[in-house]
Amino acid sequence: MGEFTEVRTTIDGHERAAELAHAILTAGLAASIDISEVPVPHRAEPAWQLTLVTTARELPLLERHIRETGADLVSEPVDLP
Repeated sequence: MGEFTEVRTTIDGHERAAELAHAILTAGLAASIDISEVPVPHRAEPAWQLTLVTTARELPLLERHIRETGADLVSEPVDLP
């Protein structure tokens, strides 16, 4: 079984978040995606956080895809039993 990584990215706008999630899933770059609203201090509009799980093999492509959108990105290994 491959090594898994949890990737979190934050992007402005619900529609942009949904479009990014759809593109990632369509490309097969993540096994799962969770989208949640996150408050941003001193702003009326929230940001949207995508939490994704991907394989080590797909991680470089996923990170590149996210960076091309201009979104922030954090990756962490996931320990599985």
